[in-house]
Amino acid sequence: MFRGDLARDGHPRGATLSAAGAARLAFSWRGHLDAAIDGTPAVARGMVVVGSAGGTLTAFDALSGRTIWSKHDLGAIASSPAVDGTQSVVFVGTLTGRLYAFGLLHGDPIWQWTGPPDSALWASPVAYQDEVIIGVASPYGDVPLVAGRLVGLDASTGRPRWTTCVRAGCQPGDGLWSTPAIDSRGVAFVGVGNPDDGVLAIDPLTGTHKWLTSLYPDNDRDLDVGATPVIFTLDAREVVAQATVEGMFAVLDATTGNVVWSKELVRGTAVHGLIASPAFDGTHAYAGSASPPTAMFALKPSDGSPAWRYDVAEPIYSAPATGRGIVIFGTGAVFGDLKAGSVVALSSSDGHRLWSYDTHSAVRSGPALAGDLVVVGDSAGDLMAFRPKS
Repeated sequence: MFRGDLARDGHPRGATLSAAGAARLAFSWRGHLDAAIDGTPAVARGMVVVGSAGGTLTAFDALSGRTIWSKHDLGAIASSPAVDGTQSVVFVGTLTGRLYAFGLLHGDPIWQWTGPPDSALWASPVAYQDEVIIGVASPYGDVPLVAGRLVGLDASTGRPRWTTCVRAGCQPGDGLWSTPAIDSRGVAFVGVGNPDDGVLAIDPLTGTHKWLTSLYPDNDRDLDVGATPVIFTLDAREVVAQATVEGMFAVLDATTGNVVWSKELVRGTAVHGLIASPAFDGTHAYAGSASPPTAMFALKPSDGSPAWRYDVAEPIYSAPATGRGIVIFGTGAVFGDLKAGSVVALSSSDGHRLWSYDTHSAVRSGPALAGDLVVVGDSAGDLMAFRPKS
């Protein structure tokens, strides 16, 4: 699933790639889709499942890169698929407001759900217990502006169980293009867009609101909170870390929503700033910036003070992933030169570069780590797999 697990920390348990392995990463195989791959691939049951902006969902063999099945004309996919491993079902949302369920092994269609009129599903679906939870937002540019909401669907049938809007009376705004994180207590946290630009906590089985914290006044600047929150423990209490397009990185108390600390890392603008979802490996929080200075920041979780910073030439829209002593991410623009980009692996202790690969294409997809396998997509529609060479 997106970010590896429900904590959304980009540090999945199955990631075994070490600093020594990252330094020896080599190209393994390449798959190609019909348009840009912006979402993080999902890796499950020896398969890699990924969607494209051309509306194609494809499953590849993780070892060889062989295409196992492919579905076309679904509508543009900007997010990551989610896999229910127990039921062998893959869920994927589209910018045309549709959510699909397919059989993982052969791609057999199971069900389809259509969201409210004019809505777009930027967020990745969440497979949780016997539900699928999806965030609803406006299309690009907020034209038209629709009501941000979360919907809980029966995972077997696709029938809605509950719907909750962010704003009172389902007023337009507060779009959800962040993917919910869910803690061990059964509380979900999700970033919300303008005008509230904050974090919402809900019960993921009923949609009941617990708290909503606005992080700054939007003032019509379109500085959404679009990154997915990260859950971790700080000084024996659970906290939620949130990156924002405005450039703020904030840590909130998970029970109350009160801000524990916040730092302005960059001065963000619409669709820039800290738009990529952050990561946490137990030592540092990592945030990539799409606004100057374009860099990967490693922050001390206690107060947000910098541990190190690694500057890059292109903006970072790619959500970083972490392994054993490494952090890996992509670089490349949404606007500008789409033929420039790279995948970079850094030492998490001091930020020195262990390895990089010039993709000659913008990499906005977050890398997925499974064992020592790294898979990531680019704006040219290529899915690339890397493994350490022996």
